[in-house]
Order: sequence, then structure tokens, then C-alpha cells
Amino acid sequence: MKYKIIGLFIIIFLLNVTSAFCGPFGIEFGMTLEQVKKISKTTPESMGDNWYVITPPNTHELFEAYVIQIHPTYGVYFIKAISKDIFTNRHGTELIGQFNNLVSNIEKIYGKYLKRDRLKPESIFTESQYFMFTLSEGDRELIVFWDRDEVSKLPADILEIILYAEADSSSNGYIVIEYYSMNYEKIENEKASVF
Repeated sequence: MKYKIIGLFIIIFLLNVTSAFCGPFGIEFGMTLEQVKKISKTTPESMGDNWYVITPPNTHELFEAYVIQIHPTYGVYFIKAISKDIFTNRHGTELIGQFNNLVSNIEKIYGKYLKRDRLKPESIFTESQYFMFTLSEGDRELIVFWDRDEVSKLPADILEIILYAEADSSSNGYIVIEYYSMNYEKIENEKASVF
């Protein structure tokens, strides 16, 4: 009886450890397309060049679109999630609020980060009411990086996490998060050497 109880505790522990180390949205770097098909809630839709639209096992209420890149040898090496539209005022109040909330939540997991919230020096639209306009025009960036240069607490298989805000107009924006595997640069260099 004693050994059965110990065995049960070991099984529970292993299940908890396994779930604790699930990758972003439940996708592990290195997964093959076949493995992704088994855990995706929808059939992966090919976009060409090894890009796939999926519905991961662990979705987040803010995000509505998920895409991954799968290398034939290295498996999944890039994960990207795009938020729903965030309607906001010209100052970007709602977009900035959602962005900062997400940064705060991710910081609890991965620790230190680098944040850039800046306007191009040559822009004449420096007042805060032009936040969304300059973001939509590419004159402003709102972006956060978690990487080893910032001494972030990243798992061994994650090279970098990038979170950024985009805008379609002065009243509509969205947030994007990207996860890069440790194989990302190697794969991109291989692709570049082919062309």
C-alpha cells in the first residue's frame, strides 16, 4: 500500500512537471508537423514556406490568430500570436493599457526585459494625441524584448521573446507576441545561404 501511494505521488509530480514545461500556448519547440496536428484544435492550415495557422491547445483570450514555422529537421522554431483588434482613442490609452498589462504578466514568468517606446527623431507629431497615428505610420515603436542580453529567465529552448504593438489607424491597434527557438538563427542562416 505504501508503494502504491508513493507511485501515485510520483505520477502526479510528473504530470505537474510536464504541464509546467509546456511551451508557449502549449506548443513545444522542435515539434514535427504530425505532432502539431495531434494537439492543434484545428487542422493546421499551410500558408507556404513552412508557415502554418493553428489553434494551439492553450489559447489566450486576448489573441485570435496563431502562426508557427516548422522546419523539416528542427521542427517548430517560431511561434507568433496576434491579438484581436483593440479599439482605442488617439492617445492609444486602451492599447497601451493592454500592452502594459501583458508585459507585467510575462515579466512574472521571464523576468527582466528591455522596453522601447520611442518616436522617430524626425517626426513632427510629438504630442500624445498622435500616438496611434505615428504608430500606424511606422514613426513610433512600442516593443519589449526578453532575451539573454537582458538576463531574462528564459527556458533553454527559447532564444528570445518579442512583444510589440501595431496600429491600423488612429483608433484601432493590436498586439503581437513572437517566440524564437534556439534554432531560429541557424535556420534563417541556412535559408539565406540557399538564395
